[in-house]
Amino acid sequence: MTKIEYIEDALLGEKYKPGQLFNFRIAIPCVDVESFGLLIEHDGQNDANVNSLLKLAEEGKAPYCVSIGVSCGYLTTPDGNTRSMRMNSYDFFDREYGDFIVYELIPYVINKYGVKISDSPDMHLISGGSSGGISSFVVAWFHSDYFHRVYMSSPSFLAMGRGNEIPYLIRKYETKPFRIYEEWSENEPNDYFGWSRGVDEVSKESLVFAKYDFNYAYFSGEGHCSRYHDENEAYKRNEWIWHDWQTRPIKALGNSDRVDKVIPFGSVWEKCGTFPCESACAGPLALTKDYKNVVLSNDAQMWYASGENEDIIYSYVNNGHYENQKRNLHTVLHTIPRISHKGILDMAVDRTDRLYALTEIGIQCVRSFGLVDVILDLPDYSAPVKIAVDDALYVQTEIGIYKRRLCQECITDGDEKRKQISYYD
Repeated sequence: MTKIEYIEDALLGEKYKPGQLFNFRIAIPCVDVESFGLLIEHDGQNDANVNSLLKLAEEGKAPYCVSIGVSCGYLTTPDGNTRSMRMNSYDFFDREYGDFIVYELIPYVINKYGVKISDSPDMHLISGGSSGGISSFVVAWFHSDYFHRVYMSSPSFLAMGRGNEIPYLIRKYETKPFRIYEEWSENEPNDYFGWSRGVDEVSKESLVFAKYDFNYAYFSGEGHCSRYHDENEAYKRNEWIWHDWQTRPIKALGNSDRVDKVIPFGSVWEKCGTFPCESACAGPLALTKDYKNVVLSNDAQMWYASGENEDIIYSYVNNGHYENQKRNLHTVLHTIPRISHKGILDMAVDRTDRLYALTEIGIQCVRSFGLVDVILDLPDYSAPVKIAVDDALYVQTEIGIYKRRLCQECITDGDEKRKQISYYD
């Protein structure tokens, strides 16, 4: 078998995870290749994955991969003791840990040790078990331009750092270009922050619902992360994860049927020169003095109103009486920790009375029933500014103006304006 060079090192977080020290171990196959694939592993290096990937590479079924096994961060306290930051590293549904991995750790390894890692996200796998499993998904979620392959063993999509919301967001967002393998067992923990087996089954159904390139294994009579260090099982899962790696690019296979009601599959953001003219209907003064965003429903029977600092949209009957005691809670938006604006930056309504709420985590689409059913990705990573629906969906950000094709019924006025919507419209 090909020899492997092992290197032990540590890195102190600077811009991301500042002050936390991350120990890690690098495994570099001793082969001459133009570039390596990459495996990022949580909770240190998993030899089952390292060895099985090496065997698959020797058989031509996977690329030779550099493995970086990262332990969770820890802080040193003034008394000289250390405090584990495992939950802070792995369980929060935000992008900071992924930013540390992509923008600090990987460049550090490349620059210090001169390893040649492929630039292609198809050549990058991220892996972990339990909290490391949810972290693998979250890192890929926020860095889908860097990781396209994900393995998670008994992932903890639980109520520790808002991870319990992820399976439902998977159903509502557009499908990302991932190939995902998940494992879990019968005897998973059932604790105050959730039931692992139940949420693993929920996440599996969500990935199927959203039409991900996905496979899984369930182990009856076994426990938490039971096959994570099993080399034979690692060979099987990595063989599937890397199947056709030289000839088949990883891409989204489709969106959920619900997302298909808003955008045709294959619709992408395109830069354009102009933003549609502002609507002449500015809203009644009684509302605009209290709310930044006020729009009229498509049937002109309701006003929708929102502010910047609330993750809520209110509705008012369009009858001239706009006192706060007469307002209704229309919907509650999705949000994530530590974003600048929890609320809405702008709103627009389409011909089916679907409300498009521009937020920092995406464009949240709200049926007139009051339910967020779809979340569209933003066109770039700069701050979003405003939104409009005309012959297409338009978004302006700090760095550009974009438009995107919508389904025809969203932009075409039919014979009757829809007034009542139920769950399943």
